Amino acid sequence: MTGQPPDRDVVFLVADAAMEQMLRGFLDRPHFHRSLGCGQFTFDPSVDVIVAPTKDPGVYGTARQLLSPFERSHGRAVVMLDVAWDGSPGPKAIHEHISRSLGQVWNEFAVVVIEPELEAWVWQDNPHVAQALKCPSEFRKILAVSGHWPEGDLKPPDPKEALEHLRRKHRADRSNAAFRRLAEKISVRHCQDPAFNELCRHLGTWFPRAA
Repeated sequence: MTGQPPDRDVVFLVADAAMEQMLRGFLDRPHFHRSLGCGQFTFDPSVDVIVAPTKDPGVYGTARQLLSPFERSHGRAVVMLDVAWDGSPGPKAIHEHISRSLGQVWNEFAVVVIEPELEAWVWQDNPHVAQALKCPSEFRKILAVSGHWPEGDLKPPDPKEALEHLRRKHRADRSNAAFRRLAEKISVRHCQDPAFNELCRHLGTWFPRAA
């Protein structure tokens, strides 16, 4: 990227509206940069977030094209998508394919591939989860009994199916707004999800914390 310095810090390309809401929940927090372990940067969802019209496959196949209008306005790009979708070539191939494409035009970018899907970021044994999902406070016990979240596991083996179980049987919120409420409240300091930590690592590199 050459010419005038970009006006905006970073643009986010996400696969769907749920991912957009989760991202906005994280980045709309007061002093969000402290939670994410980085310095401050500008974020306005109206100009810094793109939702791919064809979801995960569209992000995989056309990330460079979808981001092309932002090459001059934004200094960096983050691409976020799930691993689990029909025809997925797997996490490594997804990361390599998008990285090769973006590397031709972006000097600084991150490809965040969530395994298996966004719902992996939902689950913590934390009362804020029940509040955000509007489900019973004993959701952890419910999912253990149903076999969706075995005792001793950090996360449900199938995060999406665990959420669907609460939606079917316990009237958990089906709206994308639930993802935003979760991101506004859940703890991120000790998150062990590799994709989330990859995102935080890039943000910390691009926007270092003040000494």
